[in-house]
Amino acid sequence: MMYKHTVKTPGKTLRLLLPEWQGYGVSNVPARGARALGAALFNSGGADVVEPVESIDAPDTEALATSGGVLGLDSIALRAARARNLLRARQPDRIVMVGATCGVEVAPVSYLNEKYSGEIAVLWLDAHADLNTPESSPSGHFHGMVLRTLLGDGPAALVDRLARPLTPAQVCLVGARDLDPPEAEFARATGIRLAGLEAFTDPVEFARSIRRAGFERVYLHLDLDVTNPDDFASSLMRTAGGPSLDDVMALVCQVREQCDVVGFSVVEFCDRAGGDLERLRDALAPHFPGV
Repeated sequence: MMYKHTVKTPGKTLRLLLPEWQGYGVSNVPARGARALGAALFNSGGADVVEPVESIDAPDTEALATSGGVLGLDSIALRAARARNLLRARQPDRIVMVGATCGVEVAPVSYLNEKYSGEIAVLWLDAHADLNTPESSPSGHFHGMVLRTLLGDGPAALVDRLARPLTPAQVCLVGARDLDPPEAEFARATGIRLAGLEAFTDPVEFARSIRRAGFERVYLHLDLDVTNPDDFASSLMRTAGGPSLDDVMALVCQVREQCDVVGFSVVEFCDRAGGDLERLRDALAPHFPGV
């Protein structure tokens, strides 16, 4: 079955840089990576780019306390509120974001989910499911809880302020291969779709399957650890296996071809190998500053 190209939603694109490392909590390395990647991508559009880059920065050093089982929750909730207020003030139709960790997704995903009345698919390209709760998390690091929080089950300081929680039917985990047992059980019990390497070997069919599920609008979350570290070494939480960066970008291109991508984020870049920043910039530049 062939689909016509989706008509893209007109309107304003917001370019967002969120170098918050506190969702990882161990060091500010992912913040430095986000700033470097943001500078490379958001400055690549030339004179035709008129949208400013909005940034909500985070201190490079901070003593993080654990609250309710989450390391740095107070700091994370403060910055999520600032991002939420920014989005409500700017009222973008699309968001492209570079973030330090997966934890920065709370405000943009819930904002777009509210804006489009729950009629978006969230494609979570990530080696991990990020479906832990404060009770089940082995580390207490929020970047491993963020998707569960977006589904309405997480720290009250964040869940109580979600613009609109996701439903499991909206979520597709793509390339996930390192799930904690409680995450795997939650995904099974709720029917969250898991798409493995077949999504990358046949990206045309994968994109069509999103349309068949009833979704035209898509939010693309790209945690770079979805890639095989033998091919791309500069992700924060390197995980064995997975697709090459080229295969990931082929999937992104097909989703963009067949769906209306209203949000696209790239997170957890850590410049571990010479040339990876330039390679990533060249791969992503066609998709920035707008989607």
